[in-house]
Amino acid sequence: MEKLEKDALLMIYDSIKHRVNFGFDVYENAVKDWNILPLFENSKVIGGVLIKGNEIHVGYGIKPKSTIISHIKTTLNKAIDEYGYVVTSVMIGNDAGLKFCKRLGFYKTGEENGTIKLKCDRSNYK
Repeated sequence: MEKLEKDALLMIYDSIKHRVNFGFDVYENAVKDWNILPLFENSKVIGGVLIKGNEIHVGYGIKPKSTIISHIKTTLNKAIDEYGYVVTSVMIGNDAGLKFCKRLGFYKTGEENGTIKLKCDRSNYK
């Protein structure tokens, strides 16, 4: 894994570590087959996007001072164009994450194992 990808993965983990009971090494192993796209602000990695097929997850360890929507919408729209829709999940109780996903165009499809399942077939950002 390249340094920028590792930095992005660390930032994504930072965004969830207070809600999970496993360490970074377990997380890194669990997503080893995923594509990791770093999110930058002022040339510094602040988070990342995890993509595997039509599943996408966004997380950042440093709250952006400006919008990261442009980075995410490019990735989101590309995946929707390729697969017809994308899916993600948000842990129950993560209201900020749920609000963020809904703002992008995701809608709830169900709940499973403490997570809210979401789907997006048309991004709110073109």
